Amino acid sequence: MAKIILSAVVCLAMFGSMAIAAGPCPEANGTYPVSGSCDAYIECVNGVAEEKLCPDGLLFNGRTSGYPCGYPIEVQCDQPQARSRPPQSTDECERQFGYYRMGDSKNCGQFKNCASGRGYILDCPDGLAWNPATYRCDWPDQVEDCDAEAFLGFKCPPLPARSPLLGEPEEEYTFYPSPNNCQQYFLCIEGRPRRISCGEDMAYNDELKQCDDIENVPNCSPEIKQRGIEIKNARLSAAAARKAGHK
Repeated sequence: MAKIILSAVVCLAMFGSMAIAAGPCPEANGTYPVSGSCDAYIECVNGVAEEKLCPDGLLFNGRTSGYPCGYPIEVQCDQPQARSRPPQSTDECERQFGYYRMGDSKNCGQFKNCASGRGYILDCPDGLAWNPATYRCDWPDQVEDCDAEAFLGFKCPPLPARSPLLGEPEEEYTFYPSPNNCQQYFLCIEGRPRRISCGEDMAYNDELKQCDDIENVPNCSPEIKQRGIEIKNARLSAAAARKAGHK
């Protein structure tokens, strides 16, 4: 997922520079932190220093040789009594730039990307949840404030009790077919579910505990099976045509 942080470079003129004498430069060219601030920095060009501000929502990143501002999770700001300027909120965004989760613990699959104060609502791939700790779509059981069972609509059955003589179960995870979609299944890890899709021309085979050719899975409806067969045949025809074209 390409981050829209690149648009910050184009929009820097929107925020401007502070154009304040910043004192001598440690080196002729480079960027340096401003004491007591997380979002301001000093830019030195040919020995001339100028104090600038990162776009609202971004912080100075002294560890990069490229654009000097980044998202908060990418930046370690350990300035004493560090401060950032107040948010420049809009009707759509808390800050001009940033990523924000949409929904509650039962609806974790959407997030908002704010760029120049405009909010763009995006969906994670099916079965994944937005993780605000990493700015990525992740398995819902890995997202601290996401209720994986409510979000996926599936509760992992309890594992059968084991006697002391048999010891602990060898498997750390279990597989279950989706009750609503023959082309999906659930992987339960430590009692929490993950939903996995097999693909358009495949389905979950409960006997094999894996995805299989849709023609080998009897519990798919005739309509879904027919569509899967058509997709498979179309792919085979396309592959054959490409192979013939290379001869």
